[in-house]
Order: sequence, then C-alpha cells, then structure tokens
Amino acid sequence: MNKCSTYTTPIRDCDADTATEQIIRKLALMTIIEHAEKYLGKIDQGWKDKNSDLGIQIVSFRDNPDNEITTFLSLGLSSSVLDLNKDKTVRQEFIFSTYSIFTPSLVVSFLMSLCEAIWVREKAVLRGEVISLSVELAHRIGFSAAYCTNPVFFDDEFSSFDDSSPPTIMVWIIPIYESEAAYIVNNGWERFEDLLEETDPDLCSLERDLII
Repeated sequence: MNKCSTYTTPIRDCDADTATEQIIRKLALMTIIEHAEKYLGKIDQGWKDKNSDLGIQIVSFRDNPDNEITTFLSLGLSSSVLDLNKDKTVRQEFIFSTYSIFTPSLVVSFLMSLCEAIWVREKAVLRGEVISLSVELAHRIGFSAAYCTNPVFFDDEFSSFDDSSPPTIMVWIIPIYESEAAYIVNNGWERFEDLLEETDPDLCSLERDLII
C-alpha cells in the first residue's frame, strides 16, 4: 500500500493512544499552533500517520504566502529536543510551500518522511543542510534531496517560537535536484543561496526548472 494512503485522517478525528498522551500533546502543540496561525492564518487541513506512534502531524494553510499557494507545516517534531551542537539543543518544525494544484498527500508524505528521519537521528538540521531522499520518495516527488534554510517567505518573527524551552525553529524545506545538491556540496550553501537570489526560481513549483 502506498504510504501516502495513511495520511488521510483529519487531526480532529484521530484516535489518541491514551487520554493522557492526548492531553500532553495538545498542551505541547497548542502554543505552536497559535504561533503558526498568527502568521499563516487558520489551519485549513491536517493529517496524521495512523501507523506511527510519534504523534507528528502535518497541517496546511491556504493562500499563504500568496494566492493559490498552500503552506504545509509539521506539528509534533518539536516534541523531541534535538542536539544542535555539543553545547546547545533546539526544537524544530518543518515548513514547505507549494502551489495548491499539487496533490497534498505527496507533500504530506515528503514532510512526514523528513520529520521521521530527524526524529530518529536526534540531531537538528542546520542551515544549508542537504537531506537525501529515498529512491521511492525521490521518484514520486521528482527531486533527489531536501535543502534546509530560513523561511524567508514569511515574517521574521515567525521563524522562531521562543516560548518553548529550548526555542522552536521553523525550517524551510526546499526540494532540490541532484545537480543542485552536488553544487552545494562543492561550493557551499552560501553560494547556493546567492544563486537562488540571482536566478529567482519558482521554488513553489514541484515542476520547476533546474537552477544549475
């Protein structure tokens, strides 16, 4: 069965593992949701993997940051404290924006897979990090890797939720092609982001042209 088929249950209808776990998760996510809705608007839809016990959800916001664009945000990855370096920890959530015409289940599967991978490794993603996708996921989404950076499409205040301890950082996920991933490895993420500014690619399109 296609893994995406498990991401069809709205958050409000998901069965909690136990009443206690449900309360804990709701309390932990409530302020994150309030933070997100302050900058992205009201949540339009939500999905949860019924086959996973991690409690990670993906929610969507319509027409943000622009008309006909849907922004997807993970909720629950921040329940895990991640090592940033040997002296510092952080919490993170992933954000991704694409045109509303693209199939939500594909985006949800993409983000959920990234969240699960980071949860397991227990290390935070860094700005400029490239995360390779599985062969199956790469084939389905049409990109070979995910690039991690700051969510520059949104207000600066959105990028960090400081009321959690440690703070929760919003990480913008950009799908990239194999040649782009290789460019980052060879030239560094700073040069790649300079290239993004120079070429101004349509980063909300899952059918965009290669930058290099």
